[in-house]
Amino acid sequence: MNEANFMLVWIAVQSLAPEQALATLKLEWSDGAETRNAPGWPDFVKHPEYEDRIFIGQLPGEWLLLFGNIDEKDKARLARLTQFGPAVAGELSRIGSFAEGRYFADGQEVWSVDYDFERWGRDDRLELEGELPTNLAAIIGEAYAAVAQGIGRDNKVDILFEVPGRLSKAICGFSPHEDPPEGFRWSMLQPVGGMPKPAPAPRGWLSRLFGRR
Repeated sequence: MNEANFMLVWIAVQSLAPEQALATLKLEWSDGAETRNAPGWPDFVKHPEYEDRIFIGQLPGEWLLLFGNIDEKDKARLARLTQFGPAVAGELSRIGSFAEGRYFADGQEVWSVDYDFERWGRDDRLELEGELPTNLAAIIGEAYAAVAQGIGRDNKVDILFEVPGRLSKAICGFSPHEDPPEGFRWSMLQPVGGMPKPAPAPRGWLSRLFGRR
């Protein structure tokens, strides 16, 4: 799964009903049967039409996962869901090697972890805000220890880049670097009323000259 996830935004909210999430985001289930309750993970490489779409699936422990290769506007839309329960959110981009993780309670950010190799030019730095629980802080400590020992560098493995995903997995069971939990099924969403139709292509001067419509 991780090879396809070169860019991904996700949020998992505990005890949030899918219907409430869809109503808040003004979305509905997609029309296509092949994108409803499908097993495994969406193939973003084989299906470029999946880009900019939001997906949904249920994780163990009553965590509802929404995700996609989406822009900042849709990322902000997903953040509205933090009002409904404990939530963990993240984003990663293999382009520039950027990753972030956020945890929310009562709609407020409790802590954040950022990694940005392109910005800082180093693979041994995380930017932390807030106080993490002991078990999550231990994950970060282990990652720093691995970097200090040079583990993974020979194989070009960016240890700290994967930390936000590891924190996410420790909380809700989902990591973008691993296959989804066994039995995971996903559905694609669309705006209420269906996807907007593409605008007609403008007619060129030759078409106007010869009267083609």
